[in-house]
Amino acid sequence: MGRLNRYILKNAALSIGGLVVFACCVLLLERLLRIFEIVTNSTNPGGDATRMIVNLLPYYLGMAVPIALLLGTIITIDKLSKSSELTAALGAGVSLFHMTKPFILLAIFLSGLTMFVEGYLQPVGRYKYRQTFDRVKQQSFTAALREGTFTKVDLQTFFAGTDGKDGQIGPVFIYEEGEDTADGLKSYRITTAGIGEINVLEGYPVLNLAKGQGFPIMGNTLSGQVSADGTSISRPADVNEYRLRGDDEREMTSLELFADRKGNLDSPIDKNTNNAMLHLRLSKSVLLLLLPFIAVPFGLNYGRNPSSAGIFVGVVFLVSLQKALEFGQSLGAAGKIPPWLGIWGIILVVAIFAFFLFWKSAYKMGQPPLTSFSHWIGHIKGEILSAIQSLTHRRHVNRDV
Repeated sequence: MGRLNRYILKNAALSIGGLVVFACCVLLLERLLRIFEIVTNSTNPGGDATRMIVNLLPYYLGMAVPIALLLGTIITIDKLSKSSELTAALGAGVSLFHMTKPFILLAIFLSGLTMFVEGYLQPVGRYKYRQTFDRVKQQSFTAALREGTFTKVDLQTFFAGTDGKDGQIGPVFIYEEGEDTADGLKSYRITTAGIGEINVLEGYPVLNLAKGQGFPIMGNTLSGQVSADGTSISRPADVNEYRLRGDDEREMTSLELFADRKGNLDSPIDKNTNNAMLHLRLSKSVLLLLLPFIAVPFGLNYGRNPSSAGIFVGVVFLVSLQKALEFGQSLGAAGKIPPWLGIWGIILVVAIFAFFLFWKSAYKMGQPPLTSFSHWIGHIKGEILSAIQSLTHRRHVNRDV
């Protein structure tokens, strides 16, 4: 690799790396507020919040890499154009394709990274995030009890006063809904205790009641009374009872999706849904290999324009492309079209567009693509303004007549 390519590679790597970090931080900001709200009542808020953030990173990294590669390439080429370095290199006989090689190398690296992140880290992280969320949600009743508020967990409603000493709570009131009887009567159970104590065993809270009394109720009739010197109520159930990974295709790794591509395995995921997700993940890696051939022309201006519309057009293009891929995946998952057609048809169109755009920019030395686009938009704008002025003038003439 020559000195010029090393120079371009260094600038591009710094721009793309910085954008990846920035995009991940921005995307995490909104979710952080929700995470902090969730772990407020957790018995281990710091650890639970850290685990949830770490498990979310692969998801946001998968979103940040494509936009960082596109914008980082546009920004780097735009800087070279405005500083006349691009013009000097082209004048010295260096082809635009030669200067695109550093971006292609970065795209190959990011494509492999995306395949690993999307194919393994993201589905496993998604499942662990949901697992941690479920555990924290169930554990939250511990802190709520200590605050002396009513707390509903499934069919049980808890209330505990804050008059206890040495970590104790009391008095305690528990209302539990039961199953309907054969006669259609509602069954309830009320449990009271003067003193309660919350202990956390292996990260899970257990409510111990002393001198408790239970009152079963059938319909509107009190059917008895049960007294006990001590009892324990545990919430939540052991985290190992949380469902196994695999109910959602987004929780399956790419290797697992590939193994079940023919629908031969015992899986709750439909064959079309399975294959549509597999093709979507593979297409994202291939898309990264095409982005340099689109971003480089978007960043060209040959130093003649004070600003470039490449960033705006690039963002709109990438967002629209992502929505199109998701739409193609949904059609394939629904069985309306073959799972591969809705994905790879779009990728083929993008590949043809990238080839045409780069070929025209590299071997047809005219105006940069977006410069021509800006002139075209400006021409349309001028025609619209002229039509409006002409229509206004006619109205004034008719009014005077």
